Amino acid sequence: MNLSFPPQIRPLLEGKKVYCSLSGGADSLALLLFLDAHKEEERYTLEAVHFEHGFRGRASIADAKFCRKICEKRGIELALFRIDVPRKRLRGEGDEEAARRIRLEYWRKIVFNPEQSLVALGHHAGDRIENVFLRLFRGSNATGLSSMRHIQKIGRITFIRPFLDHTRTELEEFLRGQQVLKWRHDATNRLNIYKRNLIRNTLLPEIRRAFPFAEAGILQSVRTLEEDSAFLENAADQAYAPLAALSKTDDWRALSPALLPRVLRRFLSEKAGRDIVPDSNLIERFEAALTQRDTGKRRRIPIAGQKELRLLIGAGHVACEKNTRPHPLPDILWDIRKTSRLEFGSFLLTAEELSPGDILFTTDKSAAYFDAALLSFPLTVTTWKYGDRMIPFGRKTPVLLKKLFSDAGVPQENKRTHPLLKDPSGTILWAPFVKNSAIAPVTHKTERILKLLAVTKDGTN
Repeated sequence: MNLSFPPQIRPLLEGKKVYCSLSGGADSLALLLFLDAHKEEERYTLEAVHFEHGFRGRASIADAKFCRKICEKRGIELALFRIDVPRKRLRGEGDEEAARRIRLEYWRKIVFNPEQSLVALGHHAGDRIENVFLRLFRGSNATGLSSMRHIQKIGRITFIRPFLDHTRTELEEFLRGQQVLKWRHDATNRLNIYKRNLIRNTLLPEIRRAFPFAEAGILQSVRTLEEDSAFLENAADQAYAPLAALSKTDDWRALSPALLPRVLRRFLSEKAGRDIVPDSNLIERFEAALTQRDTGKRRRIPIAGQKELRLLIGAGHVACEKNTRPHPLPDILWDIRKTSRLEFGSFLLTAEELSPGDILFTTDKSAAYFDAALLSFPLTVTTWKYGDRMIPFGRKTPVLLKKLFSDAGVPQENKRTHPLLKDPSGTILWAPFVKNSAIAPVTHKTERILKLLAVTKDGTN
């Protein structure tokens, strides 16, 4: 089975770093091997990322080991993250919904250079059909029904799905052609308590029996809806331009019902700095508020899942109220001998011990390397204090951290949330994305190397 990049994806690849989401199942494994086979031809670099969700105990750990073994055998860089969905699930949130939300949070931390990166997902034609039914049952518009696309941008991260035109059978055929006969099977896929599984295991088999042509027809409908949606999204962009500046209530009232939800999404997302999709309840309340007599007093409409945001309507304008009060970050003791990962504000920090032969230096300042034998533990993760100094690598005298931040382009408002790593004596070892210190340098005598890596939630310093 020969697979190729869809024409709309190929132009995006050159010079990018492609992160492949690898679960160990047939679709993601086929994606990894496909991406690995074409990386030199299309001139991109590749890294696999596996999320251990914490749902299935030993089976889930075995998935992670399988992914590591596959990547080691083929020389593909792999990052493993245990995201512990059961512990981080919000009240009223289902397993699938929580897993999607938390994975996206982690992608925002992992992809520290979104403009030069792509995240590849292994969704195939079958997934696209299932998604149509899920969205249809929720009352989605054309954009929602065609939301699983070859290229999708969420915030600053670009996701690609090269396999949406291929079936799972074709992907398994591709794997066999690569002499790969084993992959991981998620036992929860047989449980119909999950809505997607119910559609896949019960609804679709019945439809295939009664309407053998249905799947091809559904896929064609999705392609048509995608074209319709593109037209409406373009119209929404044009309609939003004047509203972005003045946001007059009368202009909002004049919007077509087909455009209002799309324009509102742009409005909220721009104000929040991330993608926010207004649900039907918010849209209904917003439309109702627009029709009410303007008394000059502003009405506040809460936004589900966005505690810091409120829509404000009144005095002839629509606005978005954002609570920007800073949240102080307490110091955290980090014993890397006990845990290799630590979340600190919008940063994810990881530690890994390497032998000299395994070291791969980077130049993007997201990583720092130290002679592990010369360090003491635990480390302290803290933030900038007035007068802090560090001896940068290559120098013998300390420099004010304030100057190093300025030289690195760290915004003034970010200084007090940017992590610093200190040793037990209080000496600054590293300021991620800024400078690493001259403390415990790696030399030809080094036997054990400590690699520290930082990734950010929003892709900025």
